[in-house]
Amino acid sequence: SPRAALLQGAIRPTISGNAQVVNVGGNVVFHGSPAPPPAGLPDLLRPVSNASHTRAGHVARCDPGTRLQVIAEIEQWLDDSDKRAAVCWINGLAGYGKSALAQTIAEHYAAKGRLLGSFFFLRGAGERSHISRLIPTLAYQISLSVPAAKPSPKKALRHEPALLEPSVSLAHKFQKLIIDPTRSTTFKMLSSVEAFSHFAKQRILIIDALDECDDKAEMAAFIDVLIDLSSGKSNLPFRILLTSRVEEHIRKSFDDSDTQSVLYRLDLANYDARLDIQVYFKKQFDRIYDQNLRMMKRILKPWPSSKDLAVLLDKAGSSFAFATTLIQFVQAHPMPHKALEKLLESEVNGLDPLYEQVLSSASGTADFHQILGTIIILEDNKSITFLGSLLHLQNEDVICELLGVQSIINIPGNDGEPITLYHTSLRDFLTIKSRSKQYFIDPPLRHLHLAIHCLKHLAEHPSKDFFEGDVADYACFNWPHHILLGFQKQELNVDETIIMPLVTLIENLLNFQGK
Repeated sequence: SPRAALLQGAIRPTISGNAQVVNVGGNVVFHGSPAPPPAGLPDLLRPVSNASHTRAGHVARCDPGTRLQVIAEIEQWLDDSDKRAAVCWINGLAGYGKSALAQTIAEHYAAKGRLLGSFFFLRGAGERSHISRLIPTLAYQISLSVPAAKPSPKKALRHEPALLEPSVSLAHKFQKLIIDPTRSTTFKMLSSVEAFSHFAKQRILIIDALDECDDKAEMAAFIDVLIDLSSGKSNLPFRILLTSRVEEHIRKSFDDSDTQSVLYRLDLANYDARLDIQVYFKKQFDRIYDQNLRMMKRILKPWPSSKDLAVLLDKAGSSFAFATTLIQFVQAHPMPHKALEKLLESEVNGLDPLYEQVLSSASGTADFHQILGTIIILEDNKSITFLGSLLHLQNEDVICELLGVQSIINIPGNDGEPITLYHTSLRDFLTIKSRSKQYFIDPPLRHLHLAIHCLKHLAEHPSKDFFEGDVADYACFNWPHHILLGFQKQELNVDETIIMPLVTLIENLLNFQGK
């Protein structure tokens, strides 16, 4: 045809942008929309915005004057160029203050310009609980802290478009997006191998709460990658600080005999936290006293007395989570001294009994159990407005029910902000029946209840608003997920009060004209 003849002799021609070919006096004119601008690094990497040490919301950090010995040893490891270990693993039981330490170290070295990046895993916080977003997020942070490294990940992604896909190994991703950009940039800045080695030990990556990552097999593989890279012939161009509980899949990776020369271990059980917690208690109780002078004017200082403080320290042991939860419980009471008296008279000793003590003061209504159960099993932290809409409650009802447990659950000041747990050990406590007893939340049963709420929401919005709004989107795409998780246990016996509403709601949905 005449149009085809216009391109005769062309080699592999490409026409894009809705172009039209117009023959005008033998000239070929292309009309079309301009090519879109190239994607920026944030679009390519899609970093998790709330995973770094600068994240908003409740953030635990060490109080001034506490954890001085541990912090000094971490700084010595980072500052001592003679130490070969490139990886430091801080481990300890739940509530020992690992995340607070990681946050404090991150802020300290960020102020010095030595922090390359940080990632704080958190179970039940969406992308923060999955390893797939770890490397892209750290790569983006490195491009901000070392601007000269920015072209390197762009080049890697251009050469390997599938680099971020699950089919690509963690080792290859880490090499291309983390090590290569940092190493090449550092070599350009420094003139000798000796200077590079010294400079490498001055920079740090921090990854907190490895145990909070839902992908256990992948996390074990990632630890293996770090150890292999650290023990290789070429030194890592930075040092890595890791924190976690001693869970089996993590312990096995770190306990390999080949790790001893490249791993620096800090077990928080070896440090006496009693003096640190005493400093924290005195500061916080003084603050509570000053804020409640009108109610406590008859209470003699020091409050609490030295004897009572010793009892509280015995109860806390080395658990900062216990200490902070106790303080939050006391300060949330209209008469703090009464709340403290109640705790001192009780047999509360450790986090579990303290959780029971707090939950015993909750309303215990059906709405409360519904709200708490939903918060515990949702994969992402949701807002007051979201929960109210999904559970068919008013926002003020959600707030009112949670006020009784505000010492263990953070109630945001804005209805649109997410509700969070002060410590993830609460989720473990509530979903293990032998620990929580009458406060036990049965995840499969709660998932079935959530499936009903999702289907009810969809049934009430069958028309054009079906896919509009956060709750509608969530309900539409997640009700099958909740049903599957609800029936994951074969021994689960569900009566007709659960089954029949599910069947009826699904039948109604299938009968919608738009389906």
